[in-house]
Amino acid sequence: MELKGKKALIVGASRGIGEAIASAFVREGADIVIAGRNIETLKEVKKKIENETNKVFCLAWDIKDVSRAGEIMNSASELLGGLDIVVNNAGVIDREGFLNVREEAWDTVMDINVKGVYFSCQAAANYFISKGVKGRIINMASETGFQPSAMPYGLSKWAVVGFSMGMAKHLYKRGVMLSSIAPGPITTDMMCWKEGLPKDFPNCFGTMGSPEEVADLTVFLASEKNKRIIGRPVFVSGGLDW
Repeated sequence: MELKGKKALIVGASRGIGEAIASAFVREGADIVIAGRNIETLKEVKKKIENETNKVFCLAWDIKDVSRAGEIMNSASELLGGLDIVVNNAGVIDREGFLNVREEAWDTVMDINVKGVYFSCQAAANYFISKGVKGRIINMASETGFQPSAMPYGLSKWAVVGFSMGMAKHLYKRGVMLSSIAPGPITTDMMCWKEGLPKDFPNCFGTMGSPEEVADLTVFLASEKNKRIIGRPVFVSGGLDW
């Protein structure tokens, strides 16, 4: 088990990639706290993934409420008896074209995808440094963070790519490893948001990826096997980024 004995907080774990990461972490031996906006949905995930060996706890947190970031780290640590890993997977997408983007949609995307993740990283880093823990932070970026974009989602992922690289260089000197992942299209509710959307995609494989593929990479980045991968995202896009 790659994460045996580790204690992790997974933010944005109520479905899709986050749920797959939570399941993979438990499978690999970690005790976890899953966090998100809907506590009832989190409880359903807990029922599906918990086992007799590993602990799963739920915390309600809307990541855009950055005033609670430090509190959430401490609460997760209290529930688990420590904290080694924080995964920032929370994110939302907008679907309006550039000429129709509303300020409200812009604010929602930026508050969750950028501000929320930024201050979650800050709170996690401060926790690890204050406790003398050689912790790991993993941010979910996107291959869209390397493409020109006029949309709030794409621009938000440019920000995640940029600050993940900047934070990683700063935090490594303090004993904290920050890595990030850039998925391409994945078969989640976010991508398959209405019936009839095609599952094929113009990458080398011709199909979307699965949440489990992203989860397996997250396990590796969180494990002791990851000794040198920090900052710049690892792509899981099937060659879409070429």
